[in-house]
Amino acid sequence: GYTGGELLRLLLFHPEVEIKQLTSNSYYGKLVSKAHPNLRKVTSLKFFSEEELEKVDTLFLCTPHGESMKKIEIYMGIADRIIDLSGDFRLNDQIEFEKWYHQSHTKPELLQKFIYGIPELHRDKMKDAQFISSAGCNATTTILGLYPLFKNNLVELDKTVVEVKVG
Repeated sequence: GYTGGELLRLLLFHPEVEIKQLTSNSYYGKLVSKAHPNLRKVTSLKFFSEEELEKVDTLFLCTPHGESMKKIEIYMGIADRIIDLSGDFRLNDQIEFEKWYHQSHTKPELLQKFIYGIPELHRDKMKDAQFISSAGCNATTTILGLYPLFKNNLVELDKTVVEVKVG
């Protein structure tokens, strides 16, 4: 998806990152550039199947909603550090998760283990965390946009409305 492609684009140019493997069910065996044309001539990496994943230091999950939690124990056996870009571990309370996502969490015992955050604001907590859940695009935009206003007491929580339109 878009998130995985953007993450890959950034990591490919990072001097301290080595991309070991990528997975995709629908693009298995194909060049990454088939799914992400902007990476043509940038990488010759191909997609693997999840069953072929090998042990890595850090595993980024860019799965559709509901998929990370279904396979999290498998992923935990593959990587010492997991950074989940889906919404599956963003809330640390099962009741809140069900309220907002309208489904049960398959691994509620793991919700408390994930650190939720945005690197610009939560770098210290995230730096040494084993499990990280990244804020989504709408939340990130909203939080980073409003942060300086709240930090300087220029707005009131109960009088702040954010309306997001996507599409």
